[in-house]
Amino acid sequence: MDVSNLERALDGVQRVFLDTSTCIAYYSTSEAVHPLARHLFRRIAAAQDSLAGYLSVITAAELLVRPIRAGAADLKYTHAFLRAFPNLTLLPADVDVALQAATIRATTRLPLPDAFLVASATLSGCEAVITNDEAWYKRLRTLFPAFRWIYLSA
Repeated sequence: MDVSNLERALDGVQRVFLDTSTCIAYYSTSEAVHPLARHLFRRIAAAQDSLAGYLSVITAAELLVRPIRAGAADLKYTHAFLRAFPNLTLLPADVDVALQAATIRATTRLPLPDAFLVASATLSGCEAVITNDEAWYKRLRTLFPAFRWIYLSA
């Protein structure tokens, strides 16, 4: 996928759910799709753009593991990203999300962390899910066709 294909995929979308692999691609300059992730996050941060980003608290926990292991400097940067990145909302996991995740887990047999991500995307009204995880993309887009699934490495 290139920037023009990403823009076509996002046409008309106002709310995007970002999975952990998308955030990792944004952070990691060695990722092949880093330029796409950087473009996406720039759009989300732009005040004049109508594109808003959403993350699950599960993604936040996954993103914090490596910085906690690495030390205070990395943790401070990730913490600031999660709390203050413009137009990026960190979605909590409350009882409604837990119920939706349990329903998804019971009906699809998805691992519970994946079910929480999909539940968060569903309840937050996101129109598209953006991922860089091919297995996740292939499996979930058929199970949840209501979303526009965008795979960065396509």
